This record gives sequence, C-alpha cells and structure tokens, in this order.
Amino acid sequence: MSKKHQIGSHALQVARDGPVNVQVVQTGPNQFICQIAVDYRHAPIPDRAYYADYCDIQRARSGFGLFFGKLITGTSKLRTKIEIDFSEEMFNKQLWATSREFHKTVQSAVETMHFAPMNEVEDTDKVQTFRSNNVCMVAMGEEAVMDFYYLSPRDVQQQGGSPGLEPVVRVVMPTPLILEFLEKCRQFVESRPEVEVSESEVI
Repeated sequence: MSKKHQIGSHALQVARDGPVNVQVVQTGPNQFICQIAVDYRHAPIPDRAYYADYCDIQRARSGFGLFFGKLITGTSKLRTKIEIDFSEEMFNKQLWATSREFHKTVQSAVETMHFAPMNEVEDTDKVQTFRSNNVCMVAMGEEAVMDFYYLSPRDVQQQGGSPGLEPVVRVVMPTPLILEFLEKCRQFVESRPEVEVSESEVI
C-alpha cells in the first residue's frame, strides 16, 4: 500500500527499514508530502485471532464500522462479535483500492464453493472494539484471513527509524465470507461517486 500524507515540517524523515517505508516526495516552507508504503511480508502477525462466519459494514460517525461475528452453530444468532473502526479515507484508499485484484481472484475461486446466505441475524451484546487503518487480505482454498494493523500518526512523524506497524487482530474466515465482505464494501464505495479511488497508489 502506498499513500501520500501532508504532515508538519518538523517531522522530516526518510525511513527504509521494517515493513513501513516513508519517503519525502515534496517539501514546502511549512509542510511536506510524504509517501508511505507498507510491505506486509515483513509485518508482524497479530497475536489476537478471531474466527468469523458472519460480517457486516455500517457507516459510523467517523468512517466505518467493520463487524465480524461467530454464529451459534445451527442458528442465526450471534454468539460473539468484534467491531473494527476504520476511517473513511483509509477505507477507500487502502482497504478498497489495494484489494481490487484480490477481489477478482476470490470471485473466481468461490464459484465452486457453496455458502448459505444470511438474512435476519439476532445480535449479541458481547462485542469487542478495535481501531485499525491498514489491512492485509490473503486467501488459500477455502480459508481466508484479514490481518488488521494500526499505523500511528505519531510514529510516522517521529525522527529516525521506521514507523511501527501495530498488529491489531487477525480475523480468520471461510473464503466465501471474505468475498461477501468485499461485496458489502462495494455498496459503500459505489454510493459515493465523488470519492476518487485510484489503484495508482498501490505498489
């Protein structure tokens, strides 16, 4: 994932080690533009893991709430649920833009997999909430994972070294569910045509 940010001029740095690479691409008298690239091959694996067979997306006061849940076997009632708060900017430019080829691959892969659709689901009060602004998606056969991370603005602006990429939580799921998740993401992206989503930011 590659993305441009404007931050204060006191934070000038170029970091090349670790999973996060920050490079200054333009400077000005009071601010500069930097490019942030994340190589998830070198990112730490989240210690926390959650298995989901249900997903949903809701617009939040700021950004989106990404919901993953575990149904009580044989029912349409949720046993537990986690919520991952994701900013609207990173939802469009990181989660959505960087998953376009992955989305196509998963669409082809699940054609031979059967996944029963869900209608009404009974909610649960057992919810744990996280904050994330980066996600890495991987699928192999019938298994898929979404590794969520948080890149702190403070870490980006600190002097010296590579900004830390904080592992938040790994969500394990059947591959058809990650397709269902991406299709639900599509509804929000396509409902906001004024939001420009460009794959030119992906490296």
